[in-house]
Amino acid sequence: MYKRLKTLASIGLLVSSLSLLMDSAVAQTAGIVVNTTADDINAGDGNCTLGEAINNANRNRDTTNGDCRTGSPHPTIDAIAFNIQSIQPSIILNSPLPTITEAVVIDGTSQPGFQTTRTHSLTCPNPSGVPLPAQRITISRPVIELNGAAAGKVSGITIDADQVIIRGLVINRFQRSGIEILNNSSHIIIDSNYIGTDISGTVALGNNKGVVIEAGKTTNPNNTIIKNNVISGNQFLGILLKGDANADQQGNTIVNNFIGTDYTGKEVLGNTTEKGGHGVVIGNGNFAPLDSRYPAQNHTIRGNVIAGSHRTNVWLSNYASNNLVECNYIGTDYTGTVALGNCIDGFLIGGTRSDAPSRLNKVRYNLISGNARCQGNTEANLTLQWGAIENTIENNLIGTDITGTVALSPILSTDGIGIKKPANQIRNNVIGGNRRHGIHIYRGFGTQPWDNRIENNYIGINPSGINIANGGDGIAIFSNIYTPGTVLPLMDVLIRGTRITGNAIANNGHNGIRLEARGDEAGFNASITNTQILNNIIHHNGANGIQITTMETVPGGMADAIDNFIQRNSLFDNKYLGISLIQNRSTSHDIFWNTENLPF
Repeated sequence: MYKRLKTLASIGLLVSSLSLLMDSAVAQTAGIVVNTTADDINAGDGNCTLGEAINNANRNRDTTNGDCRTGSPHPTIDAIAFNIQSIQPSIILNSPLPTITEAVVIDGTSQPGFQTTRTHSLTCPNPSGVPLPAQRITISRPVIELNGAAAGKVSGITIDADQVIIRGLVINRFQRSGIEILNNSSHIIIDSNYIGTDISGTVALGNNKGVVIEAGKTTNPNNTIIKNNVISGNQFLGILLKGDANADQQGNTIVNNFIGTDYTGKEVLGNTTEKGGHGVVIGNGNFAPLDSRYPAQNHTIRGNVIAGSHRTNVWLSNYASNNLVECNYIGTDYTGTVALGNCIDGFLIGGTRSDAPSRLNKVRYNLISGNARCQGNTEANLTLQWGAIENTIENNLIGTDITGTVALSPILSTDGIGIKKPANQIRNNVIGGNRRHGIHIYRGFGTQPWDNRIENNYIGINPSGINIANGGDGIAIFSNIYTPGTVLPLMDVLIRGTRITGNAIANNGHNGIRLEARGDEAGFNASITNTQILNNIIHHNGANGIQITTMETVPGGMADAIDNFIQRNSLFDNKYLGISLIQNRSTSHDIFWNTENLPF
């Protein structure tokens, strides 16, 4: 536990140190004051526009015949402040602002009327130990608006430089991104902005995308911090961190933001269209050419509220590896007690291709609940799909509220965790209150799921023994062939080597654990083999403690469940049998040293 706390503290210290370093630069800046909402560049007219101020900072000289104070040569960093005499200063752009090409601070907090209103505290759940330090989200009320409705197909602010701070702005209605950070940029801070909403922070006026960090072929855009923003109402996505050709150890940090909610953190604005609609995406998603193989790695997503997206709230997509996602509320409001959710997957690891691995990511200490609210889908609060291998999911609350005692997903999420790929570790989580299964392993594209580890979780019950039932099975492992009429290729399906150890599985609507192989396509074989079910406590489930089923549903369809190993489990007070075998062909399993139907 000490090591865990130390790791979390060191990450926080890194973010704080970089923030202090860049903030200290503000005190050493040469000031430029924007005094008008006009967007023209008309040197000598007595007005300093934002475009003129950026030009001066870029060129380190006065390009305005005295309208704006002269930009200062590096290493002095120019600070662009605001003093616009207007009750609601809105800069309506009819053309793009100049790209930022040198270090600068654009400080909307300098405009009279800016306020810092409230700080919200987020508890970091830790079902297996001492609670971690709380995260704090500070939300402001900016008053300077950049309106891109008439600017054309451009981004609001484009950065191609190091050491840039964008603070205290409202950025909306741009056809590209609110803020776009190009390949050669690093050490950027995006702080206390509203990106995709109106000035009140309650109405969606989306950009196409909120904040985008572009991929780099020869350079790695890194050390960017996106903090204390409201990034909501955007059409395609809130934040996108693309991949990169390099493998630098320091990535970018998304910390303490409201993403998809209004400024209160309690109402949904979303980042949502049916064709897009993602909250945070790391990796290329399906937005880049198939030959794009830049890894997206070493990024941190911490202490955010991420909810209300149409498709996914968080997506670690193609080639997203070695990323850390911790202490977020994904699918709820900032209190962790109200489901705000999304339509399809709450949290998705894996891309559109099985040959584009999303691996070695750590997802821990999060609340992931209330997602997948569109009835009829087969998704989950958290899905590991094509390409998701060797990821660790630990110490999360999945399907409950922040207390771990109340179900938030019984009529929403299909499954707690859905797994379509191999070699992932699911451990020390509380998984309850989901509409269907707690954990669901099933066939996806390409190679089949194998060697997954499900260890020391509470499924349908919390560590204090409180009932937080899932509607279906506690753990369901299904091997089946997809039926005709789908676009999926037909193939044999083998799910092997799943290890289920040390879990408490109770109160679920059907079985505690179900292994089911279905031969539902002639000429193809569905198989579950070498499953190890060891040292689990399985009780008070609505059907059997453990059920193993094979069924051949069409002539010529083949199914088998063989060589599964069930040992030293405690099974009691399940509605039917402790262990049930329903098989239509001769199979063999090792079943011994289990205690069945004993009192608790």
